[in-house]
Amino acid sequence: MSVVFLDDRPGARMIVGGLTVLERRIREVAKAGATRVIAVGEPVAMRPMPVPVEYVPAGTPPPDGADVQPSDEIAGVRVIDDATRHQAEWALLRRMNKSHEGPVDALINWRFSMRITRQLAKTRFTPNHVTIVAILIGLCASWMATRGGYGFLAIAGVLLQLNCILDSCDGELARLRFQYSKFGQWLDNVADDLVDNLFLIAVGIGLGGIWPWLGLGAACGRWFVVLYTYLDVYRRTGTGDVFAFRWFFERGVASADAVYDPKKLSTWLRSFGRRDTFVFVWFLACVAGFPYWVIGHGLLIAAVQVALFFLHVTVYREKS
Repeated sequence: MSVVFLDDRPGARMIVGGLTVLERRIREVAKAGATRVIAVGEPVAMRPMPVPVEYVPAGTPPPDGADVQPSDEIAGVRVIDDATRHQAEWALLRRMNKSHEGPVDALINWRFSMRITRQLAKTRFTPNHVTIVAILIGLCASWMATRGGYGFLAIAGVLLQLNCILDSCDGELARLRFQYSKFGQWLDNVADDLVDNLFLIAVGIGLGGIWPWLGLGAACGRWFVVLYTYLDVYRRTGTGDVFAFRWFFERGVASADAVYDPKKLSTWLRSFGRRDTFVFVWFLACVAGFPYWVIGHGLLIAAVQVALFFLHVTVYREKS
């Protein structure tokens, strides 16, 4: 595909997911490989496009060899009125989740996150704004947890779960409005680790006794492995995409979809260490009045990760 000709249809000027249908179509065909787009009709206000865009008057025939496509079709839905616009918007949102998401994200969190993302798309909020709000909520959760007592810890658990849902929203919004950035990727991942490990320490402080030290131990173990993960991923890819990390037994696996194949038993076992799952478990533990499990689960995750780290390093030392 080289030149794409988008015909003139009234629905192309309607807004779906924070962008006009036309802008979304242009970005979609560019992502699919188009090097130039010809759009029939008057220009619409939009951000800089990834490919050159030429506007031509109505009635202009497509040039020879151009791929003629409709300008009003989104996610398999032709946008012609408000009803079809809402239908297309929801169909589009359902495509915004990651294909290798965790079980809690896939079964529960998306039902909340995508509705929030749909409203955020109508505002000037950017994905980074959403991440910052999520960080503040996570910090509030940690502060509440340090207060101790059932009421404070239950509220802390609810706030942490809200933080996790918003953690899905920033990625969904980035994909929905084509607002990707390396900084946003780093901010999102570092924020998750900061919030999770502070929450472990905070719950320990709230419980008192030996628990603060156990919470600190779990956090330090997790931070140690996470730092190695970031360094490895950045060295190999130049990004902060933690899904690009491969343990010693995964080095031959190219894609995250293959690593997190739901047909594999290992995928379900490792889901206990994925953020959507353990945050949901911590939330339930706090609400159920059993916050000790937060520390216990954190220690278990840290122990498994540290053990894998030493195996990983040992295997590569023996190979070199």
